This record gives sequence, structure tokens and C-alpha cells, in this order.
Amino acid sequence: MNYDAPSQKVSRSVRSLLASRGETITALSAATLIAESTLKRRLLGHSPFTLEEAGYIAKHFDVSIADLLAPPFEVGERVVA
Repeated sequence: MNYDAPSQKVSRSVRSLLASRGETITALSAATLIAESTLKRRLLGHSPFTLEEAGYIAKHFDVSIADLLAPPFEVGERVVA
């Protein structure tokens, strides 16, 4: 069984969304008011996303928090539904 922690799933989904939409971490930081350095740490897996951060990111990308935790964002390297 391949188990990923929820924060790892969120990181993977956010990286996929950023890539597929051509958005930068800087732009995501400005839109969500999450410090760029914090986003970088989260995306590298050095610290977990908080529920609040996931909520801000989900709202920005117009997806649900549940979408950040499950496919379709995890399917393939850069596939987004």
C-alpha cells in the first residue's frame, strides 16, 4: 500500500495546479497572503500545510480542499481535470 500523508497530497496537487495553470509561487503567495517562503517550505515537504492554508489555496484555484487531497490532481505528472 502506498500511503502519502495528506500534506504530501496537497503539495503534489498544488505543484500540479501551479504548473498546469502557468502560475508562479510568487503569484500564489500574493493571491493567498501566504508568505512565499512558507509556500516554498510546504511545497518542498519541509513543513505541512495547515487546513487554513489549504483552504486559501483551494479558494484561489476554485477547487475544494477535498480536491487537493485526491485525484484528479494526483493523476500523472501534470494532469489536471
